[in-house]
Formats: sequence, structure tokens, C-alpha cells
Amino acid sequence: MIQRMSVSVGSIAVSMVLGHIALAYVGIFYPERLEGMIEVAGMVKKWIVGAGIPSRYNVWIRLLLEEKSLLFMFFSLIARIFILMVGGVIGWSWRRLRA
Repeated sequence: MIQRMSVSVGSIAVSMVLGHIALAYVGIFYPERLEGMIEVAGMVKKWIVGAGIPSRYNVWIRLLLEEKSLLFMFFSLIARIFILMVGGVIGWSWRRLRA
């Protein structure tokens, strides 16, 4: 149980670090693309805020949701998918070698 929880927390921490690295990489080497992504994140925020959510929830969304947090969530999600794929290949290879 502890081992499984440690792997999960470690995976989340690594994906957050990789998300920051990926965001910085895109910002340094592809600034025009990052600017476009920021604009898309702004449109997504407007869409979420204007989705007809009751005001008692919508006020918190307006307060807490920013373009940079949406971008970071996107890059962290991509990093999680990458970690999943790499972990799957390593696990598959490990099982094949042990069989």
C-alpha cells in the first residue's frame, strides 16, 4: 500500500517538474506558439466562465482560474501521458525479460 502510494505521488511530482520544463522549453524555443497557447487558454477560460455555472461557483472560477494555470495543467497532463507510456514500455519489457 505504501509503495503504491509512493509511486503515485512520485509520478505526480515528476509530471509537475516535467510540465514546468516543457512549458519553459516551449517558451524559450517557440515563443510564438506559446503566445498562441496563452490566447487559447484565455478563450477556454471565457468559455468556462460563460458556461452558465451558478454565480456562487462562477465567482471562484473567475478568481482562481488563470491562463497560466490552464497552460500548466495542459503541460502536466501531457507529461503524465508521457510517463504512463514510458512506464508501460518499461513494465512490458521487464515482464518479457523475466518470463
